[in-house]
Amino acid sequence: MVRTHQPESRRRIARLGAVVFGADAEVAQWVARSIPGYIASPDAKALGVVKGGQLMAGVVFERWNGVHVEASIVARPRSRWADRRTLLALFHYPFVTLGCRAISVTVPGSNLLSLNLSTKLGFEPKAIIPFAAHDGGPLIVLQQYRETCRWIGDHGERRKSTRGP
Repeated sequence: MVRTHQPESRRRIARLGAVVFGADAEVAQWVARSIPGYIASPDAKALGVVKGGQLMAGVVFERWNGVHVEASIVARPRSRWADRRTLLALFHYPFVTLGCRAISVTVPGSNLLSLNLSTKLGFEPKAIIPFAAHDGGPLIVLQQYRETCRWIGDHGERRKSTRGP
């Protein structure tokens, strides 16, 4: 992900419903505080979900290569942050804006809450890497593909008009 450095006073923060764009560093730092050993890369893009004036969830996108991006997702436990409009915005960014075909997340095998969240969002387990998690346990690699993402509708494609020219 290429990002031009802008002074804090010149960056543009935008909001679409509950989703905040442009507060990359702040959201990435919030996410990092919840994931042991995680440090977001300097060029990471991060989207936050704000409700009631509080950051309820954050997604950090990193290592985009044109077709794939890695994501780190954190949500406040027992919060109601994930409505359909919010999920549309969160998945629209990697699949439509970036043009990715796949998103990967990694979750420690011991983190059942995160594994549950990931699978409810539509990620499917693809690999188990023994001894790779911060706690010494296995790390589960999960992926989601643009063509099967139920949140973006029409699989990220623009609807084609059925009208004539």
